[in-house]
Amino acid sequence: MTPPIWLATLLEKGTVGHSAVNRKILDELLTLELVGIQSHGTRRTVVAIDPVPLARWAAARYPDHGLDPERMATRQGNIVRGGHSKAGRSGHSVLSLSFKWFGAPNDPLSQLTQKFGLAAAMSDRLINLSLPACWHLLTIENWEPFYRADYSGQTEPVMVAYLGGNAPEIVIEALKTLTPSPSRVLHFGDYDWDGLYIFQRLQSALPTARLYVPEDIALLFKRFGDRQLLARQTPKTAFDRRSRDCRPIIQLMAQHNAGLEQEIVELPVSV
Repeated sequence: MTPPIWLATLLEKGTVGHSAVNRKILDELLTLELVGIQSHGTRRTVVAIDPVPLARWAAARYPDHGLDPERMATRQGNIVRGGHSKAGRSGHSVLSLSFKWFGAPNDPLSQLTQKFGLAAAMSDRLINLSLPACWHLLTIENWEPFYRADYSGQTEPVMVAYLGGNAPEIVIEALKTLTPSPSRVLHFGDYDWDGLYIFQRLQSALPTARLYVPEDIALLFKRFGDRQLLARQTPKTAFDRRSRDCRPIIQLMAQHNAGLEQEIVELPVSV
């Protein structure tokens, strides 16, 4: 396993800044009297008391298995690198995308949707889908609206993609590989901080994406706005409050001090 950067620095230089250290591991090292803490004014540093036993502890805690995690599957490599499957920056390098396709009756994707209720593809295979020159994409955050979605009567073919909540970056990026690109992209999700951030992440990958806002959104906020949604959320650091699409929803959230779950909102009539 690879020791964390701060521990590697401590082993190499004998000292490391206190703010960089994992608190739980530091408590263990302090208990074992392998390190101490020194203060210099407002600056605090962690110092190795004796490098030899510290190095021995690190070798036992982060053993070298003689394996190269970079040559392994993502979670397999995470275990070798950090001790558990979620130790890395990502859990999977490939994920599936579930979707429905509403196009010509003889279209293979339409037939799959009609027979099984949906179709699916791995994120690295979306580029292989045979798509028409003109088609529309509707992304949906939550399961129930996705399950209910039916756009069989649309003039242009429609793909309805299920994001499954806060979609992983791998899925968002994979949507960029759809070729040709959709002529229209509409997103339907929760009307709260998390839901709006999902939309902004989607829009960063597909700049033509627009947020679905029904005509009766103000009435829905008044009748069904849920304050607990906002009580459990804070805007992400990267969230853009100036977004033209999000601004009307942000104003309603501020007015009612509440968010709105998408399940109370009717699906778009058309995409």
